[in-house]
Amino acid sequence: MQPDQAGTGDPAQNEQTFINLECFMKSLRHALIITVSSGLAVMAGNSMAQTEARGLYATVYAQTSQLGSTPFNEIGNAGLGSGLSAKFGQGLGLGGDIGFRYGNGWAAELEWNWRRHDLKSVSRNTTNVASDGDFASNIFFINGLRRFIGPAGGWTPYAGAGLGWVQEIDFDINSGGAERAWSKKGKLAVQLIGGAEIPLSNSWRLAADVRLLRVGSVELPAEEGVTGRLSSPRYNPVSVQVGLRRSF
Repeated sequence: MQPDQAGTGDPAQNEQTFINLECFMKSLRHALIITVSSGLAVMAGNSMAQTEARGLYATVYAQTSQLGSTPFNEIGNAGLGSGLSAKFGQGLGLGGDIGFRYGNGWAAELEWNWRRHDLKSVSRNTTNVASDGDFASNIFFINGLRRFIGPAGGWTPYAGAGLGWVQEIDFDINSGGAERAWSKKGKLAVQLIGGAEIPLSNSWRLAADVRLLRVGSVELPAEEGVTGRLSSPRYNPVSVQVGLRRSF
């Protein structure tokens, strides 16, 4: 007797083959649904992005900023020495930007940012050698943003990055009644941006975001009341900022 042309002749094995085929078809259907849904979502997002009006905007903002502790060395006549560690309190920042929306979900900005972090302490081993001063910066950025356009009148999330030119970064350490400052100009910086716009009216929006700024280690020559330099304190603050944005 010849085996069954549609199977193996073993009912249990034929049943298992049918189950495997059914599972494969279900997986295929799920994959097709996910693929089609993702494609439609991308098409819808692109379609919504095309509805955004082109044009200029301007923003003014304030920010709170956090700067982590950093090791460094003082080389000069300040008498602080090497093996130092600085800790900072809550920082404050101010700034603004002028941007242009391209009408396709993308935008570009020219931004100015100033921020200052008050010094909590400078210590060497367990000895506190200073507790007055600040670490501050003045930076100009060119930012690129991707705006995720939703239904009209809703929030607009955005993400982006910026390349900055450090007009000045300075570290002031005051002790024993003496004011001492070290500073540098012309260093490059980068930042990552993530936030959202909240509509207030046709022209005004509330903009809130988080920014991760990285300047890295900086060699700071003496500027005032001291000679020598500070060797490689790190400047990589993280900020949360809120601003008012006006569309034109």
